[in-house]
Amino acid sequence: MSDERRLPGSAVGWLACGGLSLLANAWGILSVGAKQKKWKPLEFLLCMLAATHMLNVAVPIATYAVVQLRRQRPDYEWNEGLCKVFVSTFYTLTLATCFSVTSLSYHRMWMVRWPVNYRLSNAKKQAVHTVMGIWMVSFILSALPAVGWHDTSERFYTHGCRFIVAEIGLGFGVCFLLLVGGSVAMGVVCTAIALFQTLAVQVGRRADRRAFTVPTIVVEDAQGKRRSSIDGSEPAKTSLQITGLVATIVVIYDCLMGFPVLVVSFSSLRADASAPWMALCVLWCSVTQALLLPIFLWACDRYRADLKAVWEKCMALMANNEDSDEGEDGLRMVPRESGAWVRSLGSAG
Repeated sequence: MSDERRLPGSAVGWLACGGLSLLANAWGILSVGAKQKKWKPLEFLLCMLAATHMLNVAVPIATYAVVQLRRQRPDYEWNEGLCKVFVSTFYTLTLATCFSVTSLSYHRMWMVRWPVNYRLSNAKKQAVHTVMGIWMVSFILSALPAVGWHDTSERFYTHGCRFIVAEIGLGFGVCFLLLVGGSVAMGVVCTAIALFQTLAVQVGRRADRRAFTVPTIVVEDAQGKRRSSIDGSEPAKTSLQITGLVATIVVIYDCLMGFPVLVVSFSSLRADASAPWMALCVLWCSVTQALLLPIFLWACDRYRADLKAVWEKCMALMANNEDSDEGEDGLRMVPRESGAWVRSLGSAG
């Protein structure tokens, strides 16, 4: 098969697998939400990773596949702006995926290595700030090629959308390599520490049934009122299961996306050229790893929810949104006989 036919020949497969991945990741987000009574940082990061996969297959990959199919028509006119949008969104979401996987491994390492510190450090707020930082850095770097940071002697969007880093420019390629390489290395280290710590705790519990357990921590506000009760440890089975899930996600990402992207980028920069197999490799790896995440979530009993549980969760959320009698301060509006409304403390006598 000639080079001109390789990419259009795979476009239908990208669209089909992308549509399946879109539905599967949406179901994964609903399943995680249905199994949680209260959102935790790790679940939030998992849902953000699934949402990133959905955006990746729905915007850049679908756009690239449609363009490749339309190029087969004789009346097709090349659109440079569309190529710029594809490159920016693709690399934004690629970096966001890479950083999200690293954040998962970091939060899991933090939780199993220093559980009390993790729960006392407002990890949920830090997870939100992490996601905001991930998207900001990814967007800033990936938007630069579209606004001028590229090789001006032969622009990547002039004759076809050549999105491999060597076609964009040396500066962008080096920065991209450093960010992805550093993120992959950090993810591997954090995952190794989390696995070692989890297994060490499991072995210690089996060797000594009277092992010390972290006491319950009660957090109080300035007035001395109890705000929440936080357990400094988690069940052994749950800990092993979640650590295994995070480790699997990190390993699969590194094998299917991290290392292939590094190899393709380094090879293209070294040769100062790109080949059709590089685009095929990067795009198929992106689609495949997006398809595998929902499977891993379904395989984990903690996040596996049936249709009934998902439906009940959605109905409960809709009921909460439609309930306008409840005030933000927890007070309820109660009608009086005179027609006026007063605030009540609910069931308080």
